[in-house]
Amino acid sequence: MTTNSSEKEYDLLIIGGGPAGLTAAAYAVRKRLETMLIVEDLGGKTNYKFTLPDVETHLIIDGEELVSKFKSQIEYLDFARHTGSVTKFQRVGKHFIAKTSDRTFKSKAAIIATGGKPKRLKVPGEQEFFGRGVSYSTISHAPIFIDMDVAVIGDGVPALQAAAELALIARKVNVIGVPNKLVSSALGKKIKDSGKAEFFTGYAVKEIRGDASLETVVVRSRTDEKEIPVRGVFIELGYIPNTALFSRLVKMNHEGKIIIDENNQTNVPGLFAAGDATDVNAHQVVIAIGEGAKAALNAYTYLLTLKA
Repeated sequence: MTTNSSEKEYDLLIIGGGPAGLTAAAYAVRKRLETMLIVEDLGGKTNYKFTLPDVETHLIIDGEELVSKFKSQIEYLDFARHTGSVTKFQRVGKHFIAKTSDRTFKSKAAIIATGGKPKRLKVPGEQEFFGRGVSYSTISHAPIFIDMDVAVIGDGVPALQAAAELALIARKVNVIGVPNKLVSSALGKKIKDSGKAEFFTGYAVKEIRGDASLETVVVRSRTDEKEIPVRGVFIELGYIPNTALFSRLVKMNHEGKIIIDENNQTNVPGLFAAGDATDVNAHQVVIAIGEGAKAALNAYTYLLTLKA
């Protein structure tokens, strides 16, 4: 007999359909768990491609390609998928309740895989050249820029780390916005000693310009304005996790990332988390895939103990 989703109890709810959520759903279905994936769009950040005119991008580990098989499997299993945005999520007794605008779902265990989004500069040209020279992931896209001029923008250690990585690959690295105290650090000195970096301390980005592809970044200080020729701009300001919905339920760090243990377990029994929404220290598709698989397998183990 068919039951309404508001009446049916699932083994596992998965919130979010990026690399972590898709992988978790695929593994959960393989384990024959009654699974429901609630998602706004399938694929998450892998839906955004990075291309650079006249430059081979074969050195990129393509996130879309890695996730495509999980995505196609979930697209086929429409009974395990609901398109919508979760507006309320809570634990009631030993169950988890997720509400969307039109449905209510109940489960014995749940996985939060809502991902995150990079902090933006919010300057002209940033959106226009996103994926066409503007990147928010040095780890993913640095290998494209061999012997090219690039810019790294940020005010913290991640920007300095990105500059160090790019100094091994690029012809010149223009580091914009990193304060003097970090430039004077051991890592900052190492980057300066490479002979490939120029620091623009006290400058902020005014605009990113180009035609068919990105060509320059315009920076300004209180007294000066410069136009720096670059092929790539790496924005390293950090990530904002999509976790506000769960702030009263799970423990988070100061950045709002969900704290998990080695089993992807949160502080709430039966509630797991995976991917960019967690305090795992890397925003990579391949890591999110692994974390999603781990979360699903550990949720399966948790559910076995409930049935025992």
